[in-house]
Amino acid sequence: MNGARSLPTAPGKALRIPVAAALLLAAALLPAAARAQSPEPPAAEGMRKARSYFEYGDYASAARLLGQLLESNSIESRDARGEGFRLLGLSDFYLGKKAEARHAFLEMLYLNPDSELDPFYVPPPAVAFFDQVKKEAEPRLEPMRALRRAEEKERLKLSIEEAEQRQRRELEEEQRRLAATAPAVEHRVVQREFWVNLLPFGFGQMQNGDRALGITLATTEIAAGATSAGAALFIEGLRDDATGKFSGSAYPLAQRLNVAKWVGAGIFYALWIGGAIHAAVRYQPETQLPDVLISQKTGASPPIDLPAPRMPGGLELNRAPAANSGQAAPGAAPSAAPAPDSPELHAAPAAPPASAASAPSAPSPSAPH
Repeated sequence: MNGARSLPTAPGKALRIPVAAALLLAAALLPAAARAQSPEPPAAEGMRKARSYFEYGDYASAARLLGQLLESNSIESRDARGEGFRLLGLSDFYLGKKAEARHAFLEMLYLNPDSELDPFYVPPPAVAFFDQVKKEAEPRLEPMRALRRAEEKERLKLSIEEAEQRQRRELEEEQRRLAATAPAVEHRVVQREFWVNLLPFGFGQMQNGDRALGITLATTEIAAGATSAGAALFIEGLRDDATGKFSGSAYPLAQRLNVAKWVGAGIFYALWIGGAIHAAVRYQPETQLPDVLISQKTGASPPIDLPAPRMPGGLELNRAPAANSGQAAPGAAPSAAPAPDSPELHAAPAAPPASAASAPSAPSPSAPH
């Protein structure tokens, strides 16, 4: 109508073009949607943009954006600020603004006095300019470098202390866990006193655990002491009460008893001294006995009383208690009737049939003798 004519198109081609355009639009919008869902902090986003400007050679835009970020103090990290001043100094240097580049490099050095420019990525003129700025500022950088080293040393000390405290807490928690799960064990120690070794009658040997030798010494010393004491008493009984002397017939007996008295006393004291030396040589202040495991006793569950099962034909099975069930002793006479607690069958009462109830009962035949 207006003289315009449309070009013929192949079937389906008019549909492929809108579909391809829609796919390209979706691919372009997906990264933007992802960034909208997880927005970056302003400082991080600004640094990302400034780095992009710098890498693509737009040094003016990079310097302008970095200056705004650094002047507003929106970059809080020391390392991030140092990187920002590095990019700003290189951007100003590439733009021919050496005074601004010097100022940016100085700020970078004040944050980290040991900063360097990588000659693999930075041209030699920029590296030489940075080294000159660093050399001129060295008198001011040395105190900052010492302060930074002291801060790093203090930070390292704090991190070591925190690691030790954390390790100590973990060890205490592990010990508490092991103590809660470990069984209770009683450690037994036998302590001995040294003065017991000096006593007679084998007390030192008995304390050291040699009971047989202690009993032997006690028996022998008691016998020797009793012999000596008995002989001394019998000698005094032989003396004449008036004169205090022995008669002619009692004198020989008194002599023999006197020998027995001194022999018994000698044996007693010899055994006493020898036993004390032996006990002192073998004396041990304490002895570790085997540990004893302390287990908590749990009460047994009460038995369950089950009903007696029903047997066919109306019979009922009575079960004897487990405590009373057992075999008879060998040689015991068997009982004529079953025990009250033994299993037996009881017939349940049932009504007799009508025919059996009307018929007279027949006499039972007598058992043959």
